[in-house]
Amino acid sequence: MSGAVLPARPHRRNSLGSVVACQRRVIGALLLRELGTRFGRDNLGYLWLFLEPAMLGGAIGGLHYFVAHGMPGGLNPFEFWVIAYIPFYVLRGVLNRAPVAIPANQSLLYHRHVTVLDILMARNLLEGAATLGAMIVFLIFFGIVFGHWPTDPFKMLFGMALMLLLAHGISLLISAGAIYTELFDRLVHLVTYLALPLTGAFWMVFWLPYEMQKAALWIPSVHIFELIRDGHFGTSVPTHYDIGYVLTWIAVLNLLGMAAIRRARRDIVL
Repeated sequence: MSGAVLPARPHRRNSLGSVVACQRRVIGALLLRELGTRFGRDNLGYLWLFLEPAMLGGAIGGLHYFVAHGMPGGLNPFEFWVIAYIPFYVLRGVLNRAPVAIPANQSLLYHRHVTVLDILMARNLLEGAATLGAMIVFLIFFGIVFGHWPTDPFKMLFGMALMLLLAHGISLLISAGAIYTELFDRLVHLVTYLALPLTGAFWMVFWLPYEMQKAALWIPSVHIFELIRDGHFGTSVPTHYDIGYVLTWIAVLNLLGMAAIRRARRDIVL
């Protein structure tokens, strides 16, 4: 029939919402898989997700509480050391597991919707959830036992999120490098322990001489620890941090990390 107009052929187009929903389901499934792999299939095994950072943080805090003779600013040693160790546990846990993240889950990349970034995000979110749960338990304990509740819980939550994002960016670079050499797997554990004195976990900026304060504030993790302490102790001790500086580090590390992962993905042999 001349002049007839045929209907347009329907075509499928994935909206941003459907893509995000799909990746959310993928990350959720990877989270459950990681839980089962690390802690077993029973509920009691899942408790170790929170008990491990809580027990380590509590042991370190308790040790300093009973042997310490007081701290600058009149800080409670138990509170100070627990609040210091748990955010450091996020940093240490994410970085230490980064070299084996891809080899341990390489078979999952056969699935079309699973990406290397999804795998790393799931593992790191699990680490962040575990330490956040431990931190919340201790904050309730501090309030009940010592009568000291956080001055600004939002700052503490924001600080924990920043630490996870910072660690995530570094872990992307480590995971990408580990595809090419085993050197990362051998050195990361050592470096995280050697770097502990520099992270700002177990000291505050105002304890340092002025010139050393300026040098310490070049380290992004120092700002995060200061933010978390500000959220808990408030104005009882002076704190020094620049959130914009930390966000710049996070943005740069994550962008570089995603670029490195994208390049390294081509060299993964399935």
